[in-house]
Amino acid sequence: MSQALHTASTGINAGQQQINVIANNVANINTTAYKSANMTFETLYSRNLSYGSAATKDGGGTNPKQIGLGVKIGGITRDFTNGDFVSTGRDMDLMISGNGFFVVQDSDGKLYYTRDGVFSTDSEGNVVNQSGMKVVAAKSPYTNASSGETVQVPKNLSATVKGDPNIGAKKSSQLNNANIKAGNISATVGDVDVTLTIKEGDPTINEILAGFNQQLQDAGIDDVTFKTTADGCITYEGDITFNEDGTTSNFLGETGLSSTNKTSDLQEMVNYNNSITLKSTTVDENGIIAATYSDGSILTQYVDDTYTVQWKYTTPQGVTIRGDDVTATRAPIENSNFVIELATMVNEEGLVSVNNNLWEWAADVGDVYYGMAGEVSFGSIESGGYEGSNVDIAAELSNMITAQRMIQMNSRVFSTASSVMETLAYLGQ
Repeated sequence: MSQALHTASTGINAGQQQINVIANNVANINTTAYKSANMTFETLYSRNLSYGSAATKDGGGTNPKQIGLGVKIGGITRDFTNGDFVSTGRDMDLMISGNGFFVVQDSDGKLYYTRDGVFSTDSEGNVVNQSGMKVVAAKSPYTNASSGETVQVPKNLSATVKGDPNIGAKKSSQLNNANIKAGNISATVGDVDVTLTIKEGDPTINEILAGFNQQLQDAGIDDVTFKTTADGCITYEGDITFNEDGTTSNFLGETGLSSTNKTSDLQEMVNYNNSITLKSTTVDENGIIAATYSDGSILTQYVDDTYTVQWKYTTPQGVTIRGDDVTATRAPIENSNFVIELATMVNEEGLVSVNNNLWEWAADVGDVYYGMAGEVSFGSIESGGYEGSNVDIAAELSNMITAQRMIQMNSRVFSTASSVMETLAYLGQ
């Protein structure tokens, strides 16, 4: 009878632990990106009354005779299926649709993983979670090591560009700090007087310069040529004297070209040098942030054909400058990253849950891979809301009733075994 008491007590203890797991699931029904847990049971050792015997020529075999010694917790597993999208309207509230975890780091640089995408920017432009941990940035679409850098968006930006190699294809109306007007430019080459004309409309820089060259050729002049350079400048070859009389276009004044200055850096025409403040941020499905500033300019990043993260700056007038020609002053853009890193691992169920919706690496997790949303095995990012808990309340209530009955029935067995032992105790009286 004493064995029945011990066996029943294992059922009571196991049922109580299951209720503890259920209680935690129910308590986190509204927790952002919570992953529900499920308990399974296994048998304990059995006491063997007989191991059984094999059949013989003269008799049949016998089966083992065993009495089980109770139940134990087999495992507590996590359900990592996606929770529902909870809309908030905040652009920095993010949900991973599919595989992957956001990567955050504490003040000591230790990495943690989370599905909680409720982010914001601090006073220095760092993208942080609700605990103030910095969000880690991606430097490539897929790699086996984290970048070690964090996402930072400049709060104030004084953008500078080295020059747009495609400036020649831009219309004059697209230039940021220039307002080129149609009209004539009076000039002299040697002893030949020429008039360079910019026609009405909205010509591109290349069209303006091609018109200059054609007018020079029509005048029999072939040693003066206007062109744009790869670093975003206007230049001309040969000697030409510009005259004030007869000049009605402001082209020379806007570009800075003169009889002695043969090359004009167009930086001032495509650049917005006034200090501007951050107005808003948005995040696309690849986890790339686009920062819009108070003047309407947009700073973001993209991945080029060599899988290198590059800058992209768009002026208020729509002039777009790409690649490493984008720099900045008065802001730590050299430390800024706009691509949110995701992580995936061989066995996500091996992660250890810690507080604040965080997970940390453990031995059975295996290799961890890092990269960008939408690449290889990573899910895409949805902005404007976060991932809700995946707790199924109906299933939890059903499991709770089952656990309750488990405890009640094992308690009845315990009580019955105790009563039998009490009866035996009185037999000798």
